[in-house]
Amino acid sequence: MIRVHFLTVKHFAAGAEGIVYAACMFTPARELYKKHEKWIPIVFFLLGFAFDAIMLKRIDEPAVMIQQALYLIICGIFISVELIETNREVHPPAFLVKVWKYREAIFHFFLGTLLNSYTIFYFKSASALTSLAFIGFLAGILMLNEFKRFGKSQTQVHMALLSLCLISYLVGLVPILLGFLGTLPFLIAVVACLLIFAGFFRLLQTRLTTNPRILITHIFYPFAAIQLLFATLYFAHAIPPVPLSVTYMGIYHDVKKENGEYLLTYTHPEWRFWQHGDQHFLARPGDSVYCFVQVFSPTRFKESLKVRWLYYDERQRDWQSADAIPMPIVGGREEGFRGVTKKDNYRPGKWRVQIETDDEREVGRIGFTVVEDTSTDERRSWTKVR
Repeated sequence: MIRVHFLTVKHFAAGAEGIVYAACMFTPARELYKKHEKWIPIVFFLLGFAFDAIMLKRIDEPAVMIQQALYLIICGIFISVELIETNREVHPPAFLVKVWKYREAIFHFFLGTLLNSYTIFYFKSASALTSLAFIGFLAGILMLNEFKRFGKSQTQVHMALLSLCLISYLVGLVPILLGFLGTLPFLIAVVACLLIFAGFFRLLQTRLTTNPRILITHIFYPFAAIQLLFATLYFAHAIPPVPLSVTYMGIYHDVKKENGEYLLTYTHPEWRFWQHGDQHFLARPGDSVYCFVQVFSPTRFKESLKVRWLYYDERQRDWQSADAIPMPIVGGREEGFRGVTKKDNYRPGKWRVQIETDDEREVGRIGFTVVEDTSTDERRSWTKVR
């Protein structure tokens, strides 16, 4: 398994656009950049995001958490400089003079890497439509940060994005430290976010004594707006349940555990390679429907999830809950905690299995259709190991 390690090439490659800008200090690179200037930002944005999606595996790795904390601090410093520059000229230290004119690109590198990371982590934990809408919102913000400049409102936009990154960092970090999800970890994360902002705001006050009003308009208002929006979305169940994520779900005719491995039996033809097991479930008398799931959770993490079985009522044209089976999980396993639930009483039609937290935040789902199999021929089956 390839992992992300602190200060490896990945952390600097993820914001590849920023590196390209910095490389433009050299004549050949500058000429190449000018020739393809129109396409380079888009290409490197997509490459950087894809690279992050592949390489960024575990949210609970200490190196990842330390790296993100440093990036947040660096972004706070850049915003401070932007704000101070509205009042007076800022003279950089001698060792930064040559790269000073590229500071905006470098800032977007750090901020873009943070937004990449949180978009990916939220996407891995998202399943419900409301959560996916939030991911779409994040992706839109990420693209705006990469490709649009905001003129006089630039500092306000940057502060709003930094505020979003800060609360996202803490909402993921606090449950990892406590070992469980819920309202209490979220409230602790919010309080920690407010305390950090209060210290940042107080530090800026000592630097901007000539124009204190700008702190309210450019720092406080964007921060407050994002925190209010985030809290509203959280209690509306639109924020995915980070740091949990379903890494695999499948429907099977039989599941057995032998020597620490799960043997998953399915009957669908091999050409239906896109299906996870028997999502087209051919049911004969005596068959049981098994749902196998793998849920990633951080080390020392303990949580009680629910496996909810639902069927689609054609008369009411709505999903009806059939069962909600508790599934306690323990974190730390690289491939995720493995669990199985079984249903013996079912009817033909459309079905769905959802993995939920105790407060009904959806972590993952899979849909399948039960079809009555009237054949008496011997059926072929295959087995996979997980």
